Amino acid sequence: MQCVSAINRKAMKIWIGIAGFSILFAFIYEMFSFGVYSIFMLSMPALPIVLGILPSILIPGEMGRLYNDGVLMIMAGFAILGVLEIYGTSSVWPLWMIACGGLLCASGIALKLRSAE
Repeated sequence: MQCVSAINRKAMKIWIGIAGFSILFAFIYEMFSFGVYSIFMLSMPALPIVLGILPSILIPGEMGRLYNDGVLMIMAGFAILGVLEIYGTSSVWPLWMIACGGLLCASGIALKLRSAE
């Protein structure tokens, strides 16, 4: 198995902290939602694990700021969409946030691939 570099260990610790905070946030918000649940709020803690921790383990080097900001923007979109869904209303702005976060992630991946050449 490949050795995880010091940069990746630092990034992994940061993503673990973000995942822990999002688990705590989703748990507390769902606890006070009076039995109303949102799939976006429940799946929000999986994003830093899948998009943050796993790339830190599998990909050598740092992913880059664009990618990290894209993941955080997707998380923010999921959180806002979950809050609005629990509240009983809707908006298109969180969907735009998720789409823009996806574009930032794609741009970060493209820059990572370009710099690897």
